[in-house]
Amino acid sequence: AIHTFTIKYTSQAMLEALPALTSLLAVMAYDRSQRSKRAGLWLTLSGVALGLTAASKYIYAVIGIAILLHWIWSIRAERQASITAGNNWRKQWLPILAWGILSLVVFILADVYLWPDPIGKLRASLAFNVAYSQSDQVQSMPYPLWQPLATLFQSVPWHPGVFVVALDTLIAVLALVGISRLWRKRQVYVFWLAIGMFFLLVWPTKWPQYILIITAPLSLAAGEGFRGLIWEPLNGWLRRIFTRLKGKAALSISEPRSSIPIEESLRAIPWLLPGILVLAMIALFPLIFQFAMSLTDFRAVAIRDGLTGGVWREVWLGLTGQVEPVIVEDIGQSFSRTKEVSYAGISMLKQLVSGLGIGVLLFEIIWTVLSVGVQLALGLSIALVLHRRGILFKRIWLVIFILPWAIPEFIGVLIWQRMFEPRFGWLVLATSFPETPGYPIGTQLASWQENPNMALLVLLVAATWYGFPLMMVAATAALKMLPSEVYDAAALDGAGGWGKFRWVTWPMVLPLLVPAIIIRSIFAFNQFYLFYVLQTPFPLVTLATLSFFVFDIGGPFGGYFALSAAINVLTVVLLVFFIYFFNRWSKAAEGVTYA
Repeated sequence: AIHTFTIKYTSQAMLEALPALTSLLAVMAYDRSQRSKRAGLWLTLSGVALGLTAASKYIYAVIGIAILLHWIWSIRAERQASITAGNNWRKQWLPILAWGILSLVVFILADVYLWPDPIGKLRASLAFNVAYSQSDQVQSMPYPLWQPLATLFQSVPWHPGVFVVALDTLIAVLALVGISRLWRKRQVYVFWLAIGMFFLLVWPTKWPQYILIITAPLSLAAGEGFRGLIWEPLNGWLRRIFTRLKGKAALSISEPRSSIPIEESLRAIPWLLPGILVLAMIALFPLIFQFAMSLTDFRAVAIRDGLTGGVWREVWLGLTGQVEPVIVEDIGQSFSRTKEVSYAGISMLKQLVSGLGIGVLLFEIIWTVLSVGVQLALGLSIALVLHRRGILFKRIWLVIFILPWAIPEFIGVLIWQRMFEPRFGWLVLATSFPETPGYPIGTQLASWQENPNMALLVLLVAATWYGFPLMMVAATAALKMLPSEVYDAAALDGAGGWGKFRWVTWPMVLPLLVPAIIIRSIFAFNQFYLFYVLQTPFPLVTLATLSFFVFDIGGPFGGYFALSAAINVLTVVLLVFFIYFFNRWSKAAEGVTYA
């Protein structure tokens, strides 16, 4: 609630106050009814609050769908846990019916506009909202399907500098971390967040203020993320320190110390030193130099000074406080044409994260998850089909499916570019009809570069064709290593095809697929040729592609090396965090015990 009314969209606060509060009250009352002896009283309060919410603003009525779905899901879980639960249908379904009728009655009574003709007026209101979502005013805004996600991660982009401290990105990241903890404590709020986000993604109108319908569950998830990621580890660390200072036993079991003597470790240093030096030269030094460049305003006009020590000079002077950071203008505008490098501090990274880079970062995450997910689904599906008995010509099919992997990526991208070329591409020519001699008038494929949703679909098709063979090969090898005894045991327990896959195949195959998933994720995150050749609209670019356009001396940025270095540093940091958390989630470091 604090985030809603004091940080984001202050001008809309008074208009959104009533539905925001009543929607939260409706969910809180319903949640209390699930664990209280006075369930009827709390359900009545929930129904009244839901009716007031819908009467205040129709869009907030999605919480009713969330409550209803969670209610049905709870009844189903109760039936599975208890044999006698399914017989008492009155106790289970009549409260839902009464709660829905009460909400509808309160909605009609609270909305004075509906009194003359409730059905007709409601139909007219819904028709107006649907028509508005298809109006020219909405269609003229080139918002992509995932625009609500972008809005969650940034403050109002058209008012830069209004908020001294913008917490939107921090809250969104903490919510991603804490959503699993919120599910274990209050599942209905996760339903609220999921249903609300689904509605925002499919609804054509993408105005930023609409995300207020999910601000409450988002803030609760962020609170759980803060507790699990920061507060509890910090609290445990402080308690262990205080306990040790008092001379008491440590609260947690410490890891055993190495039994290798120090003398043997020192004796191994000369043998390790050459490898450490080579690693530092080819890996660590470029990263350090890139980070140093990102702290300056280094660009092509100052290349002589930058490569002859100007970068190190300015970074040293800036970090020691001998010079003040220069003011860096907004990214994308013309910068100072001085031929000497100047210290700029972390302003470059701040502008990249909070300004221009937010849309690209969000697209990077969406692109990586979708592309790798589709490749994994297709590759695993083909491997499962070919693993079945009775499939003829298995080796021939494997060779055919591996062929896209054998083609160089740049050549493959050129094939897809020729296929989806907006004017004379193969698909456009195949789906067009000649109105003017010599010029084809195609379908929506001809304008896919102007539509971010169509552009994403084209990118996914091309990336899936190139990336699924690796997933298929890894899944094929993993399926051959699975013991047949577990399937016999599952069949004796009555498991069907889906049950065997859900509880046997997938848990045992996943550890073997983790290396392939990590490799494809890194490739997808750093994808370059696909975006460079297909010329997708901004912000449908990867950080690698954006870094190239910024670095290119003949490009629109004129060889802005400092910004390119900042993008590269951010890419490395994000990839390190991704690999760490993915390994921690998948437990890949524990190895496979059955293979």
